[in-house]
Amino acid sequence: MKGILYYFSGTGNTKWVAGIFQKEFEKFSQELDIKSIERVEKVELDECEYVIIGTPVYGELPPKIVIDFIDKFPQNTSNIKFILYSTQGSKKSAAIDYISKILKKKGYDVFIEVSFKMANSYYFGFGEKISKEEIDKYLKDAEKKVKNIVEEFSKGNKVIEKVSVHKRIYAKIYNHSFNKLLPKLSSKLSSTNECKKCDLCLKNCPNGNITIERGQVSFHSNCMMCLRCIHLCPYNAIRYKGKKIEQIMKDRIKILDLR
Repeated sequence: MKGILYYFSGTGNTKWVAGIFQKEFEKFSQELDIKSIERVEKVELDECEYVIIGTPVYGELPPKIVIDFIDKFPQNTSNIKFILYSTQGSKKSAAIDYISKILKKKGYDVFIEVSFKMANSYYFGFGEKISKEEIDKYLKDAEKKVKNIVEEFSKGNKVIEKVSVHKRIYAKIYNHSFNKLLPKLSSKLSSTNECKKCDLCLKNCPNGNITIERGQVSFHSNCMMCLRCIHLCPYNAIRYKGKKIEQIMKDRIKILDLR
């Protein structure tokens, strides 16, 4: 049984879960390819019996880069099964339900719809910073959850975490406001003199939103607030509202396919 996992991961959470899926499927002698949608131009479904899609949650729904990728999927002409998962700072989100509806309209069979509570990389904007112990607990809980999901999927069972109508409506309203605010939110990003112009943030910004102008790193208005730049900077030289941010994702972000 062969599968492929497509993911987008801003700071490492979604990629980390992808790795756990791969490890658990290997226990069932099932091959699972993992691909970042940032590196994929064409959806490849040949010989795949199942497809996994992983997304973070920005403003209650998947970021545009993920939705644009989902739109590339052709109408279904086979018996491919889908597993959908999201990672976010809250317990649940409507992001997977949103993706599921798009895929079902294309005729795909969605078997799994689940969410994983992980460390919130935007804790300094919304929420609060959590301890290393709490982060470790989220990771252990996620490992157990993935193991159970793979076991159920291998038995042919569906696992659908239900999302209330209220949650769906709220998510759409909130996401609309969030997207309108993105240029304003991203305008609060800046760099300090500690910046060594290593180009790491520039090369790895998924939206190409960062440039170097007049010897200074500049942030423009095409930002999705994935915050990869903040947690990736080896000098912690990027500020939000002029404040230095503790890079709680510094270790996990290293698992990304960085340039």
